[in-house]
Amino acid sequence: MKISFKKLGSQPLHFEANRDNAYFSGDLILKKGNVAQLNGTITGSISIPCDLCAEEIEHPLNEEVTFYLSDGIYEGNDEELDIVEIDHSTIDLDELLHSEIELIKSDYFCCKNCEGTSLDREF
Repeated sequence: MKISFKKLGSQPLHFEANRDNAYFSGDLILKKGNVAQLNGTITGSISIPCDLCAEEIEHPLNEEVTFYLSDGIYEGNDEELDIVEIDHSTIDLDELLHSEIELIKSDYFCCKNCEGTSLDREF
């Protein structure tokens, strides 16, 4: 799902997107100039391999996310804000969801059979 920056205003614009078993929903609101705020939730589940034995794990999702989106290059000085620069004045929610899922997958995951096993063991 893609949303044009032109559609954003002072009233929240609701969105929904999904990928496999992950569901992304929330609101977008124009904050100032060319910066919008996205408040959303990612729910559902993802399949990921156990970092020790590679067995697939179904990992539940319940993540609250907040992004600040800039229409083009962000030229402000709000260093504490996590700004995502958007190309072509179009917010691609599928791409944002994909990025968040990849970020979640980069964490350490262990299946029930390998829980408590040290990563230092020899195979």
